[in-house]
Amino acid sequence: MRQKTDFAVWIKGIVVQVGFVIAAIYIFYTSSSEWAAREHWGVLSTYTLLTIFSCFAPVRISNTILTVNNAVIFSGILLYGVWVGVWAAVIESLIIAFLVRFNPLKAIINIGQLLMTIWTVAFLKDWIEGFGTVSPIISDLFLAVVYWFVNLTLCGLGISYFHQMTWARTVKMMAKGFTSTYLLLLILAGVGSRLVELYGPLTLIPMMIAFITISYVFHHYYDNLQRLQQKVEEVKSFNHNFLTTMAASIDARDRYTSGHSQRVAYWGREIARDIGLAERKVEDVYIGGILHDIGKIGIEDEILNKKGKLTPEEYDKIKQHTVIGYEIILQAGMFNELLPAIRSHHERIDGRGYPDGLAGDEIPLMARILAISDAFDAMVADRPYRKGLPVEEALQEIKRGSGTQFDPILAEHFIRIVQRLPCDELQSIIGIESIPQKQLQEAIR
Repeated sequence: MRQKTDFAVWIKGIVVQVGFVIAAIYIFYTSSSEWAAREHWGVLSTYTLLTIFSCFAPVRISNTILTVNNAVIFSGILLYGVWVGVWAAVIESLIIAFLVRFNPLKAIINIGQLLMTIWTVAFLKDWIEGFGTVSPIISDLFLAVVYWFVNLTLCGLGISYFHQMTWARTVKMMAKGFTSTYLLLLILAGVGSRLVELYGPLTLIPMMIAFITISYVFHHYYDNLQRLQQKVEEVKSFNHNFLTTMAASIDARDRYTSGHSQRVAYWGREIARDIGLAERKVEDVYIGGILHDIGKIGIEDEILNKKGKLTPEEYDKIKQHTVIGYEIILQAGMFNELLPAIRSHHERIDGRGYPDGLAGDEIPLMARILAISDAFDAMVADRPYRKGLPVEEALQEIKRGSGTQFDPILAEHFIRIVQRLPCDELQSIIGIESIPQKQLQEAIR
């Protein structure tokens, strides 16, 4: 698998560092014969000014800055052909290269991916015009989509190589960030090109006003959206800190179970990862483990810290912590996805658990995961009335409870997780008493 990955990276490097550069040189050379600068100096001058203006008049969308250069390039292709697009693309790439830290190789690679996009669109434009029956509106829309797709794909290939990411993931992230706005700018460029064809260059003035207006509207819209998101994050941060502080206070109240919630969260996360849950679900399981005993805040200290055996009445009160915790989180109006972990982590596969007597798949997956990690930590931890069980013995208990108390598939995963850990690392995890606040905050974001 490693060899396949290295080979794929090597191939990607050849394509980006050699293929893009050769394409840039070839397309620049073949299109230069069409420039005829003396005859078209006005066009070249106009597109030079438009390109410079575009570099310094970006459209802001969310956390992304999107220049309108591609719209300028696209309009040049529609009006005059590949040579104007190439001219504008080269100027843009050189300006950007000098605005940031100059890297000749990356600059040429960037030019290469732009020129390949331009060449593709120009080729398809000539091919469509050869039919003579396609509506300019349909043709421009099609070419705008082609421009977006080719540029996104090639740009994503370059970025994925230099940042050591997968191509698919890079393209997906880029497309998710600014697809609609990017296409809107290209479509507006197509409309502007047709207006220039019909009414002359003066129509560029209202088009530039339209671009400036779009930039202004997007700027203020995303500024307001960012401020709103900041307020939401502040509220979420307050709730996170409040709930995690309450969870930590539970462990602090019970001097015999210090760090229990953190260890349950750790093992729950390992099980979730081992069975292949998505990272977001893994994080939910982790925070569910942190908060699973939060309901113990409503249990009297005399019962919680009792050294001897609990009476049936006291045990009934202890069992209420699942419902109390459920109500706390429910009333908080946050973390609804964690409610199953808090209410149902003491349910059993055979239906003899509490508080609802759920059985089998009626028990939410998160609760079935945490039931195992909770029981394991309870068995290996020391208590005032007994010494913690050896790890192997605790695993045997998990195995014996498989299919009755615990989900058999999850129990099998958990046993393998523990058995493949080195002894010193395992003992270090069992001895965890707290998790740094920074790590906890990163997990719940």
